[in-house]
Amino acid sequence: MIDTKEYIKYIKSQPCLVCGSYPVDPDHLDAVGINNNRKPSKRDYTCVPLCRKHHSLRHSMGTRDFEDKYNINLWREAFKLLRYYYIE
Repeated sequence: MIDTKEYIKYIKSQPCLVCGSYPVDPDHLDAVGINNNRKPSKRDYTCVPLCRKHHSLRHSMGTRDFEDKYNINLWREAFKLLRYYYIE
């Protein structure tokens, strides 16, 4: 199993992708489940930093509507963050 604790710390150190505020939640684009139903930690590499307000809004609106509203591609942003993490 891949240990992604350091990557999650990195995501939490980034500003919200929408408003630039802190603190952020690591919002998983690939669902990880809740508590004992969590999927493997490799899914943690699909998370993006969103403040609590935007994290909740994405879940209530759905990803497509959220991306349209804020003119953002969350999967592209997740990929960029992963690249930056391994380059830095």
